[in-house]
Amino acid sequence: MNPRKYFAFVFIGVGSLLSSTYGSTHNWQSYLQIRYTLSDEQNDYTSLRRLKLYGQGPILGDWNYYVQFLYKANNQSPTDYRVVIQEANATIRLKSLKLTVGQFKPPFGLERFTSDALLALIDRSQPTDRLIPNGSLGWSFARARGVQIEKRIRPSAQLALGIFEGNGANQSFCGNGPLIAGRITYEPALNHSRRLRSELAFSWRKDHDINFLGQLPGAPPNYANFVGSDLRENMAFAYDFGNNSIRSEYFAAQYSSDDPSLPSIDAKGYYFQWAYYASSRKWSAAMRYEVMDPDRSVTNSKDICWFTIGATYYLDCDHQKIQANYVFKSEKINKADNDVLLIQYQQFLM
Repeated sequence: MNPRKYFAFVFIGVGSLLSSTYGSTHNWQSYLQIRYTLSDEQNDYTSLRRLKLYGQGPILGDWNYYVQFLYKANNQSPTDYRVVIQEANATIRLKSLKLTVGQFKPPFGLERFTSDALLALIDRSQPTDRLIPNGSLGWSFARARGVQIEKRIRPSAQLALGIFEGNGANQSFCGNGPLIAGRITYEPALNHSRRLRSELAFSWRKDHDINFLGQLPGAPPNYANFVGSDLRENMAFAYDFGNNSIRSEYFAAQYSSDDPSLPSIDAKGYYFQWAYYASSRKWSAAMRYEVMDPDRSVTNSKDICWFTIGATYYLDCDHQKIQANYVFKSEKINKADNDVLLIQYQQFLM
């Protein structure tokens, strides 16, 4: 018996103890997601997709903490069977500023900041997973270590700017960085049944030795030890009206190599998603069209176009639900039989 497979449940007990003892000041929650995957290209399997424990509360003076743990099992992933600290940070509000210090998500991307417990479809899009600054980067889970300020610059506009160490969370220090990321958000005041949000974001990092093969399928092997810099841009749009929800993002990334023998790469990706939530709040339906091009200079089987349809049945809002998605996968050339059926059960434990 491998004890690492059971350590995560200890954290649930700790979180329950904190909530029951300090319920008025410390808020801890936990949930799990059990997933069944059936793919045309491999055997079906059942996995513990996520077991999360997260909490927040006061520490000293006006400072507050936020901590989030993750455990996964049998996902056919190198990040299985290990308890990971995804986030650990402290925040304070100083007049019109909010300061965050620690480990957290850099301010880049819209879908990345939607909790996986609240997603209309089971998984985030490939452009989100791969083209955000620390997406598909080992054990980082899209997080980074650094400091960030947020400021409301107009009643409907907010600016976030952060500087980060550059190697990714839970990664050994390899001399990368700094990573600088910024985002401006515009969200005008509308009536209660409508909500509009648009974002522009960028990031830049100096790369000394970083593995970008997870971000760029099909890239040359030396991208496992990339030296140079990477620059990224993001445009995002969200509009909720009535029972409908629309999300769309465009990503661009430029990997500029300092090695004359290693080509620089430009990548892009985008998606469009629509979701409908029934008035009864018992079910919802969603669909998404997404494109990912990890190297715009070539056309190959890594250029993908996926179409996902899905439905969700809510047993107790998002605290207990069942989701089913079917992903139609298509490649520009060398098309493969690799469509996927996903069924996921979500349950909040505390």
